[in-house]
Amino acid sequence: MRSHSRRRAAGGGLIRPRTISGQLARILAVSLVLVLVLLGVTMSTQITAFRRSGETVDAVAVALAAQDLVHQVQRERGLSNGLLGGDARLVQAVGDQRPATDAALRILSAALTTDPPGAGEVRSALGHLGGLPGVRSQIDTRTVSRQAAFQFYSDSIDALNRLALGLDQARDPAVRHGMQALYALGDAKEFTARERGFLNGVFAAGEFVAGEYVQFLDIRAARTAALTQFDREATPAQRDRLAAVMGGESAMRAAESENIAIASTAGPLTVPVDPAVWWSQMTEVIDAQRTVQQAVGDDVRARAADLRRTAAIVLAAFALAALLAIAAEVALVFASVRAIVRPLAELAAEADDVASTRLPEVIAAWRGSADARPDPPAPVRTPPGSSVEIGAVAGALDRVQSTAFDLASEQALVRRNTTESMANLARRNQNLVRRQLGLISEFEREELDPKTLSNLFELDHLATRMRRNAESLLVLVGEASPRRWAEPIALTDVIRAGLSEVDDYRRVVLRRVDEVAITGAVVSELAHALAELIENGLAFSPPDLEVEIYGRKVAGGYLLAVVDHGVGMCSPRPMPAYAASRTSSSPPPATSATTWSAASPAVSV
Repeated sequence: MRSHSRRRAAGGGLIRPRTISGQLARILAVSLVLVLVLLGVTMSTQITAFRRSGETVDAVAVALAAQDLVHQVQRERGLSNGLLGGDARLVQAVGDQRPATDAALRILSAALTTDPPGAGEVRSALGHLGGLPGVRSQIDTRTVSRQAAFQFYSDSIDALNRLALGLDQARDPAVRHGMQALYALGDAKEFTARERGFLNGVFAAGEFVAGEYVQFLDIRAARTAALTQFDREATPAQRDRLAAVMGGESAMRAAESENIAIASTAGPLTVPVDPAVWWSQMTEVIDAQRTVQQAVGDDVRARAADLRRTAAIVLAAFALAALLAIAAEVALVFASVRAIVRPLAELAAEADDVASTRLPEVIAAWRGSADARPDPPAPVRTPPGSSVEIGAVAGALDRVQSTAFDLASEQALVRRNTTESMANLARRNQNLVRRQLGLISEFEREELDPKTLSNLFELDHLATRMRRNAESLLVLVGEASPRRWAEPIALTDVIRAGLSEVDDYRRVVLRRVDEVAITGAVVSELAHALAELIENGLAFSPPDLEVEIYGRKVAGGYLLAVVDHGVGMCSPRPMPAYAASRTSSSPPPATSATTWSAASPAVSV
């Protein structure tokens, strides 16, 4: 239960701090959370942009590696198709091309080990090349048709070209258009290579077999469409580079051979075409297209790298700005704490010093000095580096101290004057009572009439009580009694002196009292205290019961007990030496006693 209360108190301290430093810490925590949230959202956007730019770079690298493989597969396809068409000169060329194709395949597979974007799709597309060793074996044994081998290679190439790697990650228009231009040129290059390989077989056979002419026209139309798409997506510089390739000498001569194929609608070629020459011309065109494609890929890669670099710089700038903002906020809060909490703590210490030291010292100086006016306390200083508001509080506290000093001085002066007046009045009353007692004693010595003598004795007793009242007044104002004895006096005599100053002394009975001598310097005070205690016992006890006095020696002193049977005192308890008080609110006990123990210097045996 207590731990739950502590947790609630801790939670309440966090939500509603009770100190200024706690409130500033709460402001710091809330503002830091807000800053971190806003910066987190902003940095999340920048991190996403940085990650996408990196993914684009990786995707472009994979796409270029895939296009390298496509280029090699296209070359192997064309050579294999020519070989199947009957051109035995291509045996060595096919044998040399296959290792190049395998090397490009290994490079692409190695690029997939880091799991770049689109790695799964690339692996799936490479699955089409799983039957490549079997197809090669069939080509070598001439057990596969030219159309079937051509279709196998074309399907594998199409699977790679359909991937469109990097388009999903590309958010920059230049990168996106560059990727689309890259793939459009890849399609144009593929259909150009397909035409090269297809016509390589036709030129080697010397004719189109059934259905091949239509297939040739479809390939040519697809190539034209791909080039048109490239013109729409490419930059002017990229279009100019491709236009230079398509307007070159090899392209023009390849176009002449192509026109022969177009004119051979009946099947046999109108003019024989050397497959090796055709292959050489188209290979130069395709290689030049490959060069343009690599340039487009380099442009895309450079743009993606720039975007990644920019995103990294922006991300670093935001991170640095966040750190600077947090550091500045923390520094401002700590500066506020130093500017507010420390001066307030010093001012609180000043206020405590005023309340606990300065003003009490001034009051004590007033009481101790008879005539001199004590110096005012040091002014409340404003803590260094304090704000205007704290300086105003310090000034107000100094004015409060000055007002309190003036008020205390005024009250001390009034108290001292009152005390002096009361002491003077008490001494005058004492002198008058002493003279009165002297006259009464003289009248008693001269009076012989018993009745008159009894009246004089009562008058003497009343005057003695008046003297006790005057001495009580001196005690209240802190003055010593003028009555002093030089020699020790017996305790019984001191008790009788106290009895002489109370009314109804006849009800007081001395029981067992061990005799001791009282030092003369305290006889007057002890008699006065006993008179007050006995008077108290007589006043608060029934008139038909006696008040008893006991006295005995104890270890280390002397015990003097005034016992009555009155109301308002629940049990025996020690009383002060000069006064006793009673109340009548509690039920009357059977017996009550007032005790007074004398210290050793006041009692001598």
